[in-house]
Amino acid sequence: MSKRRTQRTNRPRGKHGTHRHLTGAGAGFLERNPHVRTLLGRIDRGGLTWQDVADDILPVFERARPFTYEVEPPAHAVVPPGVTIGFGVDLGLAFARVGAAQLEGWPVDLAELTERALRNLRRRARQARDYDLVREPIGGFRTIAFQSRDGWASTAVLVPEAVERLFGPEPALLIAPSRDLLVGLPDDVDLAFATWLAEEFEADDPNALRLEAFEWRDGTVRCRPLLRDAVAV
Repeated sequence: MSKRRTQRTNRPRGKHGTHRHLTGAGAGFLERNPHVRTLLGRIDRGGLTWQDVADDILPVFERARPFTYEVEPPAHAVVPPGVTIGFGVDLGLAFARVGAAQLEGWPVDLAELTERALRNLRRRARQARDYDLVREPIGGFRTIAFQSRDGWASTAVLVPEAVERLFGPEPALLIAPSRDLLVGLPDDVDLAFATWLAEEFEADDPNALRLEAFEWRDGTVRCRPLLRDAVAV
């Protein structure tokens, strides 16, 4: 599962696949990240143990477009604010998708996997320093665009304290078009505009999400439908 967009755009920069998707990364990245190289070697030797990946499991939203090749069913859970998440092992340039069959081989159940993934996400959100936060109007509306540079920006909606740190305590409407992009809009923004903006970002990203929007108010995140069908909420 790709962390980043396949190409840069003038918009804020937007993890797919396994070892084969990292081949083009070159030896330099793996030399600088020996932990990733160790994980990839263990994948090639038959799989990852829970001890290998527990610190690197994160919640992810599934991409909207189906894969062009056969993949095993992912492990899924429903978490507040009522969204469906999958799980990925952070391999630096990509997430290795966690399948339901893979989970059966680990000494944890779905609830324990979910709790660990969310705990890891909260830690990353709390420790994040090197990220992009762009404030500029779009279509006459004030916007704040957040990218983690680490692939988890969209799932910040699962961590209310992270939303407050990044977007402030004021009410807002949040859209998450891509895995590493979360955009804050005024809470009274026209939903037709919010839907259009989400779809504009999604059109540029083959790994786009197609979620509902999220309402941020009084320290709580709630789902709020856009003017379309959503696939992951």
